[in-house]
Amino acid sequence: MALWFVVAHATAGDELVSTGQDASAGPAAFFAVPDVWPWGFQDSQGDKQGSLIELINRLSELSGVPIRAQLLPLRRVILDVTRGRAEFAFLFQSPELDESTIPVDTVLQLNLMLMAMRDTDFPLSLEGLAGQRVGYVRGTYLGESFKADEAVLKVPVYNIRQAIEMLMLGRISAVLASDHNIAMTIDAYGFPGEAFRQQEQVKGQEARLYMSPVSGNPEHARLFKEALQHMRDSGELQRIFQTSSAQ
Repeated sequence: MALWFVVAHATAGDELVSTGQDASAGPAAFFAVPDVWPWGFQDSQGDKQGSLIELINRLSELSGVPIRAQLLPLRRVILDVTRGRAEFAFLFQSPELDESTIPVDTVLQLNLMLMAMRDTDFPLSLEGLAGQRVGYVRGTYLGESFKADEAVLKVPVYNIRQAIEMLMLGRISAVLASDHNIAMTIDAYGFPGEAFRQQEQVKGQEARLYMSPVSGNPEHARLFKEALQHMRDSGELQRIFQTSSAQ
């Protein structure tokens, strides 16, 4: 498979997210960011927002490395960091990514949750959902058991807001997503939290910073890893992702 070597240069869709603090750090690092709320999205003014955008801003400030970020569909993010069109990306850990890219650091661990309406009585597990429709964000790696499961009817959605709306309308039986995504979506859009029940499906799913094996800059990776450790020690990672399980 041919690799794309046109990398790390700003295009019309890129923005300099943060200028960093040290111009001597060299050219900007290019991040591909999943265009999935609440991780990355554009607000009504067209500005980039989200958990990963906030994290990237702090990485730039702490490392002194200017960063350009582009919001892309999740599958495109994976392709771009693998093939060299992007230098870095934050993604859920998966065996395929560990092989095709360079893991730099584990940012945090999240729990993957199954959620259904409270007035349902089926077992909230993949086995209990056999033959039923389960919504999930298209392209997201949600553990080996879900990937391999052929009994549930997997319904890809654009974001968890869409999945919850479908759940409340009875169009799907359950939603599978991270605890961070579910909690942020319920809070931001005013869904009635008491109307749902949840069950842990995967505990400690890692989210990692990955570097492209084609275009990644090892010095940038070293500086980002140091910045992530600082944020971990100070509690900033836990605050950004509203979790107690940042690693």
